[in-house]
Amino acid sequence: MKETIPFNAQSLGFGKDLTECYWVNGAINGLSCVSSIVPYDMKYKVFNVRLWNPVTRLISAASPLLYVERECACIVKFGLGYDDSTNTYKVVANIIDRRQWKNELRIYNRPGDTCWRTVSTPSDLLISWEEGQFVSNTFNWLAIRPPGPIDRQRIQQLEYTYDDYVIFSLHVGQETHKLLRIPVVLDDYNREEPKLVVLKDHLCVFHDFEGTHVVVWQLEKFGVEDSWTILMKFSYVSLQIDACSCSFRDYSQFNMSEDGNYLLMYNKRDSILLVYDQRVKEVSKCINLCNNHRWVGVNGHVQSLVSPE
Repeated sequence: MKETIPFNAQSLGFGKDLTECYWVNGAINGLSCVSSIVPYDMKYKVFNVRLWNPVTRLISAASPLLYVERECACIVKFGLGYDDSTNTYKVVANIIDRRQWKNELRIYNRPGDTCWRTVSTPSDLLISWEEGQFVSNTFNWLAIRPPGPIDRQRIQQLEYTYDDYVIFSLHVGQETHKLLRIPVVLDDYNREEPKLVVLKDHLCVFHDFEGTHVVVWQLEKFGVEDSWTILMKFSYVSLQIDACSCSFRDYSQFNMSEDGNYLLMYNKRDSILLVYDQRVKEVSKCINLCNNHRWVGVNGHVQSLVSPE
């Protein structure tokens, strides 16, 4: 592996005086979705979201407030989608109740909505705590749907098999959902939970194979479960990962070059961006993103002059 490359971070202002701390939750058409926690009271966590264009430094008005009870120890993950049939931006909030191990999905349309609306989900399904993956006008999450009741201890110990996993797919235009099969069925227990990502506008599943390799499956035609094909396979050794001490779950925000030769992987534990060269089956660049900054995630962005209002 080549020598680690330093990275110089630059801060971008919102273009107006805002005192809140914001998190970036994805980007579409050059607009980033940013969320913040609004000071309220001890009973609720209160969130709002805005659309922001980093190029023009313009930011939208805040969304209606989203209230989440503190006592349920919830995690809230936001995602940004776009319905091209109505030119509407869709923000989806995945609210995970860590006490009762259940999900609630809320959606907010901009423009159009004056409140967050609840989206129906199956009661026997536990949607992943990872961010939803947006592709083909749908948000997609990995989910557990076991034959019996959801067992918290089995989830924590990764004792569910690939048979118990499905993909929960929410169409943002119709606001309807369907379940998709994942591409592999194994009889033994998982070493790692599969990871759902989007590469080159295709839904993909990363999964551990025998504790030595990672296999990447691609859904060639969205919604057609028989179109899963193996896109690539690489070893932990080629990533210079100690498979015994480093979890593939530490990696997120995957991107692939247009020619398919390079795979970018962000290690959120060590704040390192790896560039994997498929042609030589090794890491060609290792970019250190630390530099005294605290990075909590990486999002792709394409520049545009689209207005956030």
